[in-house]
Order: sequence, then C-alpha cells, then structure tokens
Amino acid sequence: MRQDAARSSALLAEEQSQTPAVVPPVGPGHWVSREKHREIIDLLNPEPAVVVNLQRINWALDFGFVGGATAGILSGALSLAPIAASDWDPECFADMLFVSELIDICMRIDIEGFEPTIDKRFLARLLTQPPKDSDVLEFRRAILQELAHEGELRALFNRTYRDLYRLRELFDSTKRLSESEDRTRRLDILSAIHEVIERLGNGFDGCKSGLSRIARFAQFARASAGYLRLCELLDYENHLASVDLKLRLGADGRIRRFEIVRMSENRENPFYRTPLGRFWIRLLFFFRGYMLSEVELINRWVDSIFDGVRQLLPPLIQLIGEMEFYLAALAFKELADTHRLSVSFPRFISGTPSAPARRVLRGLFNPLLFSQNITPIPCDIEDETWDTTTIVTGPNSGGKTRLLQAVGLAQMLGQCGMFAPVSEGVLNRASGLYVSLNAEARADQCEGHLGTELIRIRQLFENARYGSLIILDELCSGTNPSEGEEIFRLVVSLLRELRPCVFITTHFLQFAMRLCDESEAADGLCFLQVKLDESNCPTYRFIPGVAKTSLAQQTAARLGVTREELLALIRRGRLADPC
Repeated sequence: MRQDAARSSALLAEEQSQTPAVVPPVGPGHWVSREKHREIIDLLNPEPAVVVNLQRINWALDFGFVGGATAGILSGALSLAPIAASDWDPECFADMLFVSELIDICMRIDIEGFEPTIDKRFLARLLTQPPKDSDVLEFRRAILQELAHEGELRALFNRTYRDLYRLRELFDSTKRLSESEDRTRRLDILSAIHEVIERLGNGFDGCKSGLSRIARFAQFARASAGYLRLCELLDYENHLASVDLKLRLGADGRIRRFEIVRMSENRENPFYRTPLGRFWIRLLFFFRGYMLSEVELINRWVDSIFDGVRQLLPPLIQLIGEMEFYLAALAFKELADTHRLSVSFPRFISGTPSAPARRVLRGLFNPLLFSQNITPIPCDIEDETWDTTTIVTGPNSGGKTRLLQAVGLAQMLGQCGMFAPVSEGVLNRASGLYVSLNAEARADQCEGHLGTELIRIRQLFENARYGSLIILDELCSGTNPSEGEEIFRLVVSLLRELRPCVFITTHFLQFAMRLCDESEAADGLCFLQVKLDESNCPTYRFIPGVAKTSLAQQTAARLGVTREELLALIRRGRLADPC
C-alpha cells in the first residue's frame, strides 16, 4: 500500500495544525472548522464547516485509489458527522412518525433512471433534528427555493451529483483487476476528479444562495498546484502526439494505400520528454542502481499526481450527502405534484403574551398515505393561538391518527428546511416534538395497556419542553371512562403550564362534550371532529365541534363483524369439522 494509516494520521495532524480556529473534536477523529475558506463548500450551514472525519476519509481515499475496498467509509462519511445544533430528540417521535418509511416512500431520488443509494441515516438525522438557529433554516430554504425555480440550475445540480456519485464509486471498486487495468482505473479516477471540478466551475457562479460556494470552491481548486499538474497529466495522456494520415480508397470502399503524412509530439506539455531524454532517464536510474520498471515508474508518477489533488476530495465527499438533502426534498415535491397536492415553506412567527402567534395549516395532507397508492385528502386547521390544545373526535378509521401524523410531519419538515405537506402554513418554531401513538404490544413489555400508557404520559412530562408540539393518540384509552377521564383532565390541565401546541384524539365523546360546554375549562381548548357525508361516512376532513358518535357499528359492518356474518363463520367451521 502506498500510504498507511500512520501517514493518514500525520496528514490529519498537519491539516489541523494549519487550521487555527478549530472546535474540539465532536467525535472520534472529527473536527469542525469555523474559518470561511474557499475550499469549504457546506450546503447545510451559513457558517461553512468541514465535518467529515478526515482521518478515516483520507485513509479510505488512499486505500481506494490503490485498489482496496473502502468498507463503506466514503458512502457513510456523514452518517455520524456533526450537524447543526438542535433542541429536538428523535427518540421522542421518529418511530411514531415513521421517518424511515417517509424517506423510502416520498424521497426516492431518480435522475433520468439513475437511482442512487443515498445515506438514509444522515438524511433522517437532518429531518429529525431541525436546527435551533433560524439562520440555518433560512440558508437551506434559499438553496432549495433556487433549485426548485431554476430548471437549468436543477439539471446542472443533478448532473453534478451524478458525477460525484460516480467518482465515489470508482474508489469503492472491489473487482480484481490486472496491473494494466488497475492503472487504467487510477487514470479514470483522476479523469473523474477533473470532470467534477470542471462541472463545479461551470454554472454555479451566478447563484444567489449558498450554491455560489460551489463555484468558489471550483475557483480555488482550479488554481491549486496539484490540479494544474493533473490537467497537464491528462493532457499528456490524451494528447501525446498528433498524426496526420493520408488514405486512398478503392471503389469497393477498401483502403488501397495508408500513409503517415506528418507526426508532431505535444512538446509544450511539461511531462513531455524527447526519446533521447526518456532513454537518458532510464540510463541514469540504471547507473544509480535503481532497478525500476517502466510500469512502476508510471504508477509512482500517477500516485504523485493523486497526492496533489487529494486535499480537494474530502469537501466533495461531504458535498454528496449534503446534495442528497436537497434532492430528497425536490423528489418529495415532485411526488406531491403528481398527486396534484401542494407543498410549501411554512412561515414561522414568534408570538407574545399580548399578541399570540396563530396556527394555520391549509391543504394539510399525510404523505405516508402515498405508500398505499392513495391520494390524501387535504384539510385545513386554523387557530387563533399556537399554544392551543386541540381535541379530535370522530369515527374509527375516520383519519384522526393520520391527521396527527400529518401535523407532526408538517412541523418537522418545515422546521428542518424542507417543503412541508401544506399549501400554506403559519407556525411557531417548536422547541421540541413529542408523539405518542397507540403501539402494538411487545414481548418485553412489563406493563399492561394502562400501565404502558401511564408510562408514556410520565415520559411526556420528562421530555416535553416549553413551547413544544405534543401529539397524543387515544389518551387514556386503556382504562374505564370514569378513571380515564380523570387522568385525561389532569394531563390537559398540567400541559398548559408548558404552553405547548397539543393535539389529542379520544373516543371519550361525552367527556369531550362536557369540556366543550365548560367555558372555564375550555379556555385554551379547541375541538375538531371528522366531517361526515350524508351517508354518515367519513370524508377525512375536519370541522369544529365534538363528534356525536364513533360509528362503531358502521365500522364493524364494514369489516364484516356483525352477528349474521360471525354466525355464518361459526356454521362454516362446524361443517368443516369431521367430528
């Protein structure tokens, strides 16, 4: 191997010593630079930073260049890399909102048939840990908005990502190659680096958002000594000499005469050596006792060129994962467009006690329904204040749980800088998100239904922050109504101390009606019910008020749980029993 891990560590130490403003390591081998250098791209943060683990990346680049497998180090370079500071804890909601399924369903990148394998772990971290700094949010939105509105720029962005992805794949090749094939692969890597740098330098210079950093990086790269030597090598490799030929063809189209008229070598290239010069170099090595073959000389030569451009590669490896964030957001928008649904950037406002912030979600839909080949029915939610507790009632399978998921996803996507599943939104910046939906029983579950539910209520108060968004499905459904209502009232009254935005579904209809009628208790409460059509079927839209019935009998009939149908199943079972 040309360079071992010790040299990689030395290179890391050297680079760190040349970067005075360095934050202490965030993780093993990680460092974050806060200096504004042209060699840092960073499409996720207004203050550019290199966040990949340089020691691991440099080792993988060296090892991959000489033909070794990189064990996924390059493709997972950002999986554990530091991201913008966030107040949100994914453990409190990610599983309940099916974030991994959301990525698979709605954020599948397809560039003219090219479907890359993206770093889903890194993308999920960006989604579930929205930045607490509003400048980060606006920085990401500006990039996404420019890409969404500029068709040519979007096409260039796609091609650039594809070139970068191909470059990374060349390092990850595990195919056994002959010596000549491996040398060709190395030249392909160098050629791919050249193509990527040229692509970065053509088209991004006119951008008004953070995308302009790509052009600045390309300018820096093109001026570096290592890149200039790379260009000279590729020119030498592709243009050693020019040959003028003279052909004479017969009536049958066959060549009758072949004559070389003139041959001129590319003498202007710095790598050019005359035949006598090449012979003299070999002779000099021979007399000095160096028994180097021509192949070995070429390999050392190619390696030295790679050493000169390797410093440009870690920012490019980081760029791949950052581009996937925007490509995933655009894929989500395109999927919504195909279903004639609108997405947008919610407007975040901060309210005061005298002028509380409103909450508006128009055209809200649940994107998880795309997995069922269903076009979601959008609905509207509007309240005078953000810190309102909304109690949702309605029939089973009427869309209540899907509504809660949609509210949580809209807040999460909007606050991380992506498009939210709303045509228009006005929200407050939530300091956290807590979601508790009815979950299936587990083998390691220590408590019954009620005990498990009480544990999640306790966890809610342990994790909820002032100004959080809290979503509870079927609160206190694991016990009898009288005792459940008492716990329900306790939870609702104490949550007011945190001034959160709360959504709760319940089938305690009589209790909800009493809360609605009690003017003092209803302060800060809002009530939504599933809208029914003339046949008492749910429309999956919501209107103010409390539902009169859960339509349990209608749901049972729809699912085939009636006295007649169950008796028919019993009779069928008796007939099938030979005894």
